[in-house]
Amino acid sequence: MKLKKVFLLICILTTISCESDKFTTANGEVLPISSLVGMDVFDIAYEYSEVSPETLNGTNNQRWVVYYEDIDVTLVTNKTTNIVQSASKGKNPK
Repeated sequence: MKLKKVFLLICILTTISCESDKFTTANGEVLPISSLVGMDVFDIAYEYSEVSPETLNGTNNQRWVVYYEDIDVTLVTNKTTNIVQSASKGKNPK
């Protein structure tokens, strides 16, 4: 019985973690956050968001940390190339 509870808990946590790896675009399309890595940050702004980005702490001469409120995604981009190096759900850092 105890093993069944542990298995059920693992299944629930796995389901929750998979759902958080996705975001909803401004037009309602659901996509994996990982699909943003390697894209040009301005293409993301044009295709997926309808708001201006918010620059976050961590931005420096080499990288731009930006948050898009309407799609609830934080992106870290290379300032030289404008390519997204990492993407995460939510506003990070807060």
